Amino acid sequence: DGGDVIGKGGSIGELLTWSRFLLRKNKLPNIYRRLRQQLHKRLYAQNVLELNEAAKATTNSNDSSPPLPPTLTVALPPGQKEIPRLESRREAIFEGVRQGFARAFDALVEDPTLRGTGYEVAKTYFPDEILDYSPLDISPSSSSAFETYLAQTGMWPKAWEGLSEPPVKHSSPEVQKVS
Repeated sequence: DGGDVIGKGGSIGELLTWSRFLLRKNKLPNIYRRLRQQLHKRLYAQNVLELNEAAKATTNSNDSSPPLPPTLTVALPPGQKEIPRLESRREAIFEGVRQGFARAFDALVEDPTLRGTGYEVAKTYFPDEILDYSPLDISPSSSSAFETYLAQTGMWPKAWEGLSEPPVKHSSPEVQKVS
């Protein structure tokens, strides 16, 4: 799409962090050198180009090179913003997860009448109420933090109205709608 995936190199802050963490503290000069030379970003760019080529590849009987495996690339639609690299706000990351799920759903759903409904489906599997608590406040257990939160509060997400059990089949039995 013409976007720069390699960049200019590490910022001053990154260079200082890499130097301290990788050279002085952990004695990892090869990793430090790899980051300084932006080799990790070059590998990423190479992988993106390979995916793009595989996505447009057609079977050509005259071509002697081995065929590329079938590949489906899924990206955000044009105009939809990506999450910035250093984003750490829970809400922004959560919204990015929803958007990615929605795009993958729309690309992979078999029923053509369901295409374009990915965001509504994403809101069912990733309801707004996930942001109503901090996972750090939930004691570790065999259930997810969200399941524990729902069981403790007796809350039922708005997106689940009309359902008698959570849409995710692996939810623990203690999360049931209280009628």
